[in-house]
Amino acid sequence: MMMTRADALVILLCSLLVAGSYAWLWTPAAPATQVRVVAGDREVARLPLDQPRQLEVAGPAGITLVEIRDGAVRCAASPGSQGICQQAGWLRQAGDMAVSLPNRIIIEVLGDEWVFDSVNY
Repeated sequence: MMMTRADALVILLCSLLVAGSYAWLWTPAAPATQVRVVAGDREVARLPLDQPRQLEVAGPAGITLVEIRDGAVRCAASPGSQGICQQAGWLRQAGDMAVSLPNRIIIEVLGDEWVFDSVNY
């Protein structure tokens, strides 16, 4: 079976459509400027990411240690048995988030503009 000019044109147009869609829809991550720490239903801290520090946040299961360094934040220690909060690693981009479920603590990176996240869709 041989490819015709029409087949080649369809393949070319589809390739251009995919490449154009990627360039049009992909946006770089918004620069992160702050971290918000929520315990239960209240915000306990909103801190800049450019100042290194450690923050101990009390929750129902114990203390969660939040570390800010080099423009990023992470859950350094949490009382959860599975370590899901720590496995999130360093959060650098606006919209990144780590959650300690047993301790009901959310660590969220904020930026100047909202970034689309498929989890929130």
